[in-house]
Amino acid sequence: MRKTILRIVSMVSLTVLLIALPIHTEHVSAESVDQLRNELAQLKEEAKEIQSQLDSLGDSIEDQQVEVNQLYKKVSNLEKQIDAYKSQIAAIDTQIAEQTENINQLNTEIAEKEARMDEIMTKLKKRVKAITQTNQYSSFQLLMSTEDYADYLLKAEILNSVSEHDKALRDEAEAEKQQIQIKKDAVEQEKAESEAAKAELETLKGDLDKQFDTLDKLYTTAKNKEDKLLKQQNSYEKKLQQIQASEDELDREIAALLNGTPPASTYGGKMYWPAPTVKRISSGYGQRSSGFHRAIDIANGRALGEPIVAAASGTVIKVQSMHYSYGNFCMIDHGLDAKGVRIVTLYAHMRYTPSVTVGQYVTGGLTQIGVIGNTGQSYGAHLHFEVRENNVRVDPIGKGYVVVPS
Repeated sequence: MRKTILRIVSMVSLTVLLIALPIHTEHVSAESVDQLRNELAQLKEEAKEIQSQLDSLGDSIEDQQVEVNQLYKKVSNLEKQIDAYKSQIAAIDTQIAEQTENINQLNTEIAEKEARMDEIMTKLKKRVKAITQTNQYSSFQLLMSTEDYADYLLKAEILNSVSEHDKALRDEAEAEKQQIQIKKDAVEQEKAESEAAKAELETLKGDLDKQFDTLDKLYTTAKNKEDKLLKQQNSYEKKLQQIQASEDELDREIAALLNGTPPASTYGGKMYWPAPTVKRISSGYGQRSSGFHRAIDIANGRALGEPIVAAASGTVIKVQSMHYSYGNFCMIDHGLDAKGVRIVTLYAHMRYTPSVTVGQYVTGGLTQIGVIGNTGQSYGAHLHFEVRENNVRVDPIGKGYVVVPS
């Protein structure tokens, strides 16, 4: 009986402890992931409609103008699809991380409780051993081992209680065993869902890479089509003049802004690369076909939506949405350098309105100010990065402000 009691007590005690462990199943809701899937499906349907319209066009100037417009609609649609892919990937990544953490936490808690059970069982064995030293403890043995009848009755009552408790423990053990199986099944289901999510994640990442490749080619196609059409319409030069006039007007606004605002601080003498995950210059500072480029463009074909950080510490002095030339952009005042030159940086063509506000202090290399986009006069997702000395645009690399990461 001693072995039976010990075995059942052990099983029930472990069961009770395991039942007390919480099963953490909260994760990204299936509804939110399904919403992202639906959004992506709608965008793909919209893309098919745009392509159908493109296929129906002819070669007239009017049709070419429609084609250019449709190509840019296609660019916009594909950029939204990429955003949707990224959101879905992030949601599933979070789901997998939470499921893994929950399972690991449960296993850790079980191991801790099992260690505690070993300690408890050692104590239980000593307590049961104190009651009886034999494997079988019959009434006859009990009578023979007692000194008087009163002692016999007392020991018989103890054995009777143990017997009744034994049955209760068996019933409770069966109920708790079923509960453990339910929880084990829940954990296995969560593991299965996690594996399925991982498989879907790999597929999404592969699809995202293909979308980036398509988008990169589409940028070039749309730009070339527009340039060809503008030249046919004798409006290419006119557009360049509009861009230049827009930038000249902005320069005057910035000059007035700087004249009316004292330097925020002292320039620390060091700048960080403003696009941590994008390390390629797609267009440098200097002459190019459309004129003199007084900045560097940072892009790699996968730049859309990648983070932009403040190149150096300072104060945000301008934030603007959808400027004709610069699109969504912001400027940061870094103060005066050792020679008394005022250093300002500008970040243009952001995907969305910058995530900082005028007057906000930012930390170089750490504060994210937005994400790379394709707004304004831009023909592909990139960061247009300027460094200005007393409001004169200089070569960020040639002047030693930034170094292209290896």
